[in-house]
Amino acid sequence: MTDLYRSFTPDLEVRSGGDGRTIVGIAVPYGKAQRIDSQLVEQFARGAFNNQIRAAHRIPFAREHVPLGGALIGRTLMLRDDAAGLYGEWRVSKTPTGDETLELVKDGALHQLSIGFRERQNRRLAGGVIERVTATLREVAVVMQGAYGELAAVAAVRSSQEEYPECPTCSHSRNNLERARQILANLPVLPME
Repeated sequence: MTDLYRSFTPDLEVRSGGDGRTIVGIAVPYGKAQRIDSQLVEQFARGAFNNQIRAAHRIPFAREHVPLGGALIGRTLMLRDDAAGLYGEWRVSKTPTGDETLELVKDGALHQLSIGFRERQNRRLAGGVIERVTATLREVAVVMQGAYGELAAVAAVRSSQEEYPECPTCSHSRNNLERARQILANLPVLPME
């Protein structure tokens, strides 16, 4: 099987765990069809990654994808299946690349996520959309530009001293967090199948 990579712009934030080294957000949106290339429009079904939820600690967290030349920066602390998508929490290690990544996320320069996965079960929907019903999550990465664009953006950077520090030149962090909260509040909760 071939590893596949998909990027999203989720609403992310760096959360305080006492030291502000935890990034949280939606790694994969559910039910959002996206053109990947001229031949493929895909979306992910809710629950596509349920096999990894209990073993989230096995999913590496990277700056760009490691198999594509990126660097490991930490590990997955938690994954949860939410109506909007696969919610995750990632611990960024105190390394030069980890520190640099946190600063770039806080500054809004890096604000998209990408997943590496192996497809397991797909179905064709109306209009030729391929829905990934089940897949094996191999990696989550913070990237410069993702396939799903604004569907999967950094919302805010939080630390123990300040709940919502702002970008020094703009207020996108607070605005993205509020936008994410509004979107999540209006999403229907679907029953698990």
